[in-house]
Amino acid sequence: MGDKPVFSCRCHVFKIDPNTKKTWNPTSDGPIQVSFFFDPSKKAYRIVSIDAGKLVINSTVVAGMTFSRTAQKFGQWSDQRANTVYGVGFSNEDDLTKFADQFEEAKVCVNRDALSPVGPPPPIEEDAPRRILSPGLPENRSNGSFDTEPVKLRASESEATDRSRASEHSLDDAMKGLSLENDRLKTSLNQSQGNLKKWEVELHTLRTNNSRLQSALHENSRNIEEWKTQLLQYREENTKLRARNEELEIEIDNLGNMRNGAHSPKTAKKHSKSNLKSEEVERVKQILEKVTAELVEVKEENTRLKTQLRQSEERSGVSKQVYENSMVCQIQADMELRLRELVDMNRKLLTYCRKS
Repeated sequence: MGDKPVFSCRCHVFKIDPNTKKTWNPTSDGPIQVSFFFDPSKKAYRIVSIDAGKLVINSTVVAGMTFSRTAQKFGQWSDQRANTVYGVGFSNEDDLTKFADQFEEAKVCVNRDALSPVGPPPPIEEDAPRRILSPGLPENRSNGSFDTEPVKLRASESEATDRSRASEHSLDDAMKGLSLENDRLKTSLNQSQGNLKKWEVELHTLRTNNSRLQSALHENSRNIEEWKTQLLQYREENTKLRARNEELEIEIDNLGNMRNGAHSPKTAKKHSKSNLKSEEVERVKQILEKVTAELVEVKEENTRLKTQLRQSEERSGVSKQVYENSMVCQIQADMELRLRELVDMNRKLLTYCRKS
């Protein structure tokens, strides 16, 4: 009975450099066929690969042999009999997993001294992508072990070439896909960097505007304190003017009572008092005009600051300015009331001057 093929696949085959023991030497230009064979009489497994009539792999699976997956699509095992290390590279991870599983099953079967192969031989299918036709092995053996002569595979060279080209095309497609994905990631990275710079500029602008708004807020607070001080001064001056007005009214009443029965010296004295009263009235008029002008200026400045305050609130959204705005409105109302009182007093003085 000849050896039975139990598993076949196509992959890139490498051997370790015997000198450096660090680099891999490829055994072929492209992927080649690698097969597991089982000898029922010897209860042994052998891994065989032939490329263009040249025996590339002839490794017998023995106890203690280990297959190591050193990369996502690459694995290796050491053959002490051949004094070398074999490496196999696949186009995808699934093929590597199948190869590793078959290797492990073969090693377990050898360790247990099984009487049958790990699994039944696969059915012979012409279109099977991972199985091949049973190539068979020569039955003559010289010393009771596997013959080391090349095994003649039955697959035609045209089929091997087609499969090699298909594998190369799949690798090319995978490389193209990775290249496109890499370009897309680079584009996304560049866009993210551009957006980051834009956001940094916007953040700097927002911080600058915030600093300006805070400065304007502090300035408005200082102006409000100054207005409060000016208002107190105007109130004191208004009180003084009222008192002076009352004194003038009393003097006017006294002068009116003295008109009818006064003598010439008294008349001269009355004329002198009238002159003094006229000068006092003129002085009061000047003070009233000055106060009125100052009140108008304060009212205009108040209106301007209220506008700036409203704009500052709209920009920064600071809610605490509502209280200060109400204070400004109250100050404005008080100043308008004082202005009316001063105007009324001015009218009374003018009326009195006309009567005199």
